[in-house]
Amino acid sequence: MKKIILIIFVLIFNANQAFSIEEITLEQKDLNPWHYGDYLSDIYYGKVENVPKALQLFGKKGLVFENSKINSVKLHMLYSGEMTYLNTEHSGQFFNHDFATVEPKVSVHFNDNKTHAMFDINLTGTIDGYSNWLTQRIRQVYIAHQITPRQTVVLGQYWRLPSTHDGSRGIYDQDMVLKTQLGRTFGNTMSTGIRNLGNYKYVDYDIGLYDSTRFMKDFGNGLDFTGNIMFKPLADVKEKTGDFKIGAGYSVGKNNISYSQYSLFAGYDIKKFHAKIEYASANGYNGIYESKNSAEGMYATLAYDLTPKLQILGRYDVFDYNTNADNDTTSEYSLGFVYKPFENMKVLLNYVFTTGNNQPNSNGILFATRFIL
Repeated sequence: MKKIILIIFVLIFNANQAFSIEEITLEQKDLNPWHYGDYLSDIYYGKVENVPKALQLFGKKGLVFENSKINSVKLHMLYSGEMTYLNTEHSGQFFNHDFATVEPKVSVHFNDNKTHAMFDINLTGTIDGYSNWLTQRIRQVYIAHQITPRQTVVLGQYWRLPSTHDGSRGIYDQDMVLKTQLGRTFGNTMSTGIRNLGNYKYVDYDIGLYDSTRFMKDFGNGLDFTGNIMFKPLADVKEKTGDFKIGAGYSVGKNNISYSQYSLFAGYDIKKFHAKIEYASANGYNGIYESKNSAEGMYATLAYDLTPKLQILGRYDVFDYNTNADNDTTSEYSLGFVYKPFENMKVLLNYVFTTGNNQPNSNGILFATRFIL
């Protein structure tokens, strides 16, 4: 018997944060909010039959069309609600909570099964010193075409530039609430250009030529080349030996300043254990902000899967913001947990101790709930 069930699904576990309310019709009795999370996850991964069309838009395949140039249209949503508690030696205690990311997205897949387009806007994201409301919030606007089974060409503003491994990762894929210092200083940026992605058995690559403006701020000031290559030497035997990757990234260009930077990365995953280390150096950089400084940093992260849904992590992160100056190095020591109640939702809890030569020590507790469809 059909019942109309009103469910409050909590996106972030904080009384001052917002709730998302959906009214849906389901052939299921005694449905509770936890089961609703499973239902949404099952819809996304195509495990539910006879899904209402409105919800099909959120499925992994999206809403499929017949006899049309468009194969499917899919709606996506990326959400991150975050809370931060910070205690510094000089400034005392600080507490903040906000909607860090609310990103609705629309993807269109064409009937050649090789071409797709994406438009993505972050309704809450802002960039310091950027006055245009619309363009600073656009994250992805591109068209991509698979030219071979192993290669794809992308035109537009695609994903974060791969100058560093950590900087290129999306917010949902981050190990901890915050990126590493080098990831959020050198990387974590997007630019408009043309990009070639390769995915082979022993090597992956991502190379592109871009306008040097970040986030569509001001075009025509220069060009940027950014590329990354990742080798997978154990691809044939990784089920036995574990998965080992080693790679490098490079970025060079000119905007208001000339800049160049490189990074080296290694990662290893075997059963429940995960490790990664990355080093990066720059002679000027064009990240979230520009700097003429020479800078360098590195981090090492270790993680262990306590259960299939719960992971514990530790990270050491050091960054020198100006290698030509003294007392300009900051170190972060982080311990965290990641809990994934559903395949498309995670909850992160981190403790971060920060120390530096020219800054007061601080202790921070960071909490985030992230949800993706």
